[in-house]
Amino acid sequence: MIEKQTKRIQTVQFAPLTDGVKTGSGGKELNSIEDVNLQLIVELGKTSMKVRDILKIQPGVVIPVDKLAGEHVDVVINGSAVAEAEVVVVDEKFAIRITDIVSKQEREERMHD
Repeated sequence: MIEKQTKRIQTVQFAPLTDGVKTGSGGKELNSIEDVNLQLIVELGKTSMKVRDILKIQPGVVIPVDKLAGEHVDVVINGSAVAEAEVVVVDEKFAIRITDIVSKQEREERMHD
């Protein structure tokens, strides 16, 4: 004989969501993520190429990109452009100097382009 099991189904109760980051405790919530690694990329420029052209790349080949010499470069964090910068040389190494922070509205507009 098959016994019928009755399962009790309940609705899950969640704490209410709040807008923004709580900072009432001295910003401890924000401090807890300070050590999270993010990928920062400095994007010099972009171009599109056909596979046959990519297969022909050898040392010495020049690939033009869509930016002019001296133009600002994009600073991209986890796939989103967050700032513009200029390329500088510090102790014989390339570096960037942030010149402008991209506003939230500009980031959203760039994502839709």
